[in-house]
Amino acid sequence: MKFKFNIPNKITIIRVSLIPLFAIILLVKIPHKNILAAFIFGMLSVSDFLDGYFARKKRQVTEFGKLIDPIADKLLISTALVFLVAQGYEGIELWMAAAIIAREAILTGIRFYLLPSKIVVPASNFGKAKTVVQSIAIVFVLLEIPFAWWAMLLAVLLTLVSGFEYLFRIRRMTGNSIVNLPNLITMARFLLIMPFVYYFLKAELQISLLIFGVIALSDKLDGISARLMNQKTELGSVLDSFTDWTLIITTFVLLVMKNYVDVLWVAALVAPSLISGILKMIYAKKLRVVPVTFIARLSVGLTYVAIIAIWIDFKYKSYLMAATLVFVYITMTGYAVKALEIPKTAKKKPAN
Repeated sequence: MKFKFNIPNKITIIRVSLIPLFAIILLVKIPHKNILAAFIFGMLSVSDFLDGYFARKKRQVTEFGKLIDPIADKLLISTALVFLVAQGYEGIELWMAAAIIAREAILTGIRFYLLPSKIVVPASNFGKAKTVVQSIAIVFVLLEIPFAWWAMLLAVLLTLVSGFEYLFRIRRMTGNSIVNLPNLITMARFLLIMPFVYYFLKAELQISLLIFGVIALSDKLDGISARLMNQKTELGSVLDSFTDWTLIITTFVLLVMKNYVDVLWVAALVAPSLISGILKMIYAKKLRVVPVTFIARLSVGLTYVAIIAIWIDFKYKSYLMAATLVFVYITMTGYAVKALEIPKTAKKKPAN
């Protein structure tokens, strides 16, 4: 994908580079900072329409612009949502920000996944309307307009509906390789991580434990549906592993924050897990196949059991943690061996 330093792309790059300035204004204590932040956010939002206008008027639409323009929008919106929630602004709730950011993260990930296939899905009119409503709602929150909460609710609904519309367009372009039942189950598992964190931090432990159990148990559901429907894909394997380790690492961080477990245990577990993830990515990039072993599945299952044991203060939780560490390190070693065998395997593959 070639980059052209034309006017639309210049505007997009400037918009991205000014996002930190917007965040800084929200952090510092200065007179009328909400008005200033709303003004800058509004200008950055309006620039989204300017780059599109110049791209069409001067016939400077590029594949790079189609990709980076919606990503710039998502960065701006996500940054605003994170800072507004963190600073306790009225008119926006954590679940609203989580729903919007999760949708944007999933679809941006799909965009990048499709890049090697040279498939670029431009923003639709529905998606652009969603961005407009999101921007208006955020300005309302910054300016403390009375019905800001309802504007934000409308933005959430449009965000979710436009997300489904985007997935249907992807399905028309790629068939079952992206949008299928197993992948939708995995995406739903990933989205449930947000309410899990929310209820855990709110000390609603029974609800958070229930959500954790649903995410953990449904890990098998997406795999079973993939095999039964013959819809096992590389993207599905990557999403499944990413969701598992996102949930596991997030949960351990929360457990450390609430003094359920010592940070050294978590460090010992997370380090080999991250290494295993990197090795899997290397393997998948070279051979277009995501390696999944029985030991890896067992280590994930043991990790879930160990987390619950820590959570409920099970008598033998230390033994479960020790067993989990052993299997996680065996898994890392297995992926390291597979990665070392890549050149030999890669040479044999074309001959077949």
